[in-house]
Amino acid sequence: MTLGPDGWATEERWSTIRLKPYFSDYVVHGGHAYGSDGGVMASINLEDGDRNWKGGRYGHDQLVLLADQDVLLVITEEGELVLVAAAPDKFTEIARFPGIDGKRWSHPVLVRDLLLVRNGEGMVAFRLPLADS
Repeated sequence: MTLGPDGWATEERWSTIRLKPYFSDYVVHGGHAYGSDGGVMASINLEDGDRNWKGGRYGHDQLVLLADQDVLLVITEEGELVLVAAAPDKFTEIARFPGIDGKRWSHPVLVRDLLLVRNGEGMVAFRLPLADS
């Protein structure tokens, strides 16, 4: 995107059908985008739009980047919490644990050591250990 005398101008660099979010969001980290491709986690290279990998069936998930750890915190459509490596070379699920019962589509919220997840009926808070400084 460039600003010229007539206003902003854009130029398409590439397009892809390899990420179909429906209403899930993406995370951009280290030149790659991570997110849902029709309910399956995927990663693409932002330089050329090529897919790096696809794996992990989480439904219409939402995710948060833990950039200092190169980890994605994913909450699945069914309420499970999953840690996925934010790495372009391969899909790696690091851990999985119960989050909240019932279908949910809201984002997880992380403030310092407090993780909040909710569905249409309630909310759960998790206290997470902080790394030593």
